Amino acid sequence: EAQAVASAIERRVNSTSSYLRPGAALFPTLARVSEPLFRHFVSELRLDTDYRGAEGIGWASRVERSEIAAYNRELAKVYSPEAGLHPELAPGQPFAVPVTYLQPRTERNLRAIGFDMYSEPVRRAAMVEAALAARPTASGKGVLMQEPLGNSSGFLIYMPVFEGRGAGRQIKGFIYSPFNAQDSLAATVRLQAPEEVGVSLYDESVAPRNLLARIAPGRMGGPAVTLRMVVADH
Repeated sequence: EAQAVASAIERRVNSTSSYLRPGAALFPTLARVSEPLFRHFVSELRLDTDYRGAEGIGWASRVERSEIAAYNRELAKVYSPEAGLHPELAPGQPFAVPVTYLQPRTERNLRAIGFDMYSEPVRRAAMVEAALAARPTASGKGVLMQEPLGNSSGFLIYMPVFEGRGAGRQIKGFIYSPFNAQDSLAATVRLQAPEEVGVSLYDESVAPRNLLARIAPGRMGGPAVTLRMVVADH
């Protein structure tokens, strides 16, 4: 039963990578990734985000300091006058990687628009790893911007999009998918485990601070099994 749950989580999360790779192939050919194009791109994937436990698919563009004003004007046109990059770039931070588009366009996902993911250490570390490996990479434990109370953990998978070729190429942005860990685990356990089985999902090691999500068993007691798994290189 433990192996069945672990395998199902791996399949559920890793399958998202196949939906991120087409964007990494398409977007370098475009001078600019527009909101209508991105919306059409995601709709053509015909993915069932509820089944996967993901919040959707997003585009986070690289924004230099000199481009922030133009970026904010574009965001205001697409969303609302209040939309803009946040927080402000820290001293020494070379660029921002804000959430530019996120489909589906739900109230939850709109909370994330404009957030500079490069400003947050866990997300930044995953983006750096993804850029070095040039493949989908999952972040460690964090809290999604979709969670207004900050009381539900999650993680993100990033696929780098490059501009240029060879040694001179640089990051154009990231196509990514955010996951609510509790929702993803609950959907998996419902399909794979009987109600008397409890499941806890941890990031990297079994410790209270690393707990991502938990499904309580129908009754307490019984043996425990610990399995290690890798999803998107994490």
